[in-house]
Amino acid sequence: MSEDMKAELQHWQARTDEMQVAIERVREDRDEARNKALLLEATNQMLMDEVKQLRSMIERIQVAMSQGQEL
Repeated sequence: MSEDMKAELQHWQARTDEMQVAIERVREDRDEARNKALLLEATNQMLMDEVKQLRSMIERIQVAMSQGQEL
């Protein structure tokens, strides 16, 4: 194998290694983003449930007040 071919092979091996490192970083970022999204979805659902519960409480209070009940 000529020196030029060896140099070119080394060049492309280095580029391949760099790309593999970049792909691994992208995968790690993707996984981290996915985990954050799942956490945000769970937090959002919890807050939506709490808002529903509070709205229900407010409605009951409004009905009681409209009927002249003391709280």
